Amino acid sequence: MAHMAQERPSSVSDGAAPMAFLSFGATAVGLQRELLRAYQRLSRIWLERLQVEAALWTRLVSDLASSKSDTDMLKAYTDHMTRQFRMTAEDSRHVFSDYQEFVKTFARTQDAAAIRDPGPEADIASAYENRVRH
Repeated sequence: MAHMAQERPSSVSDGAAPMAFLSFGATAVGLQRELLRAYQRLSRIWLERLQVEAALWTRLVSDLASSKSDTDMLKAYTDHMTRQFRMTAEDSRHVFSDYQEFVKTFARTQDAAAIRDPGPEADIASAYENRVRH
């Protein structure tokens, strides 16, 4: 039985694979740092939001306790619900913008990774483009 030499891709033999791995690692660490900062910022924002929510409910309880008539109670509750709806609308805008921020972060990371290492998809795409079409 003849011994056949195993072929290795040229990228492995010239050190490109380890460099690509290190490049990916640097990108991943950068992404993790950026996401951690974003999570910390969002956590602070939501903590402040919860404190405002607690203050709003405390105010409603106080207003209801000090109400002298049904009209006063209805006004206190209506004011509370108006504030609550405004906060909910503002929260929705913040959630949407935060979602967009995370999507942009992931997109930047994906773009950076694709530039550093086009991967097998680039080979497939170029082979597809060079194919004869009838």
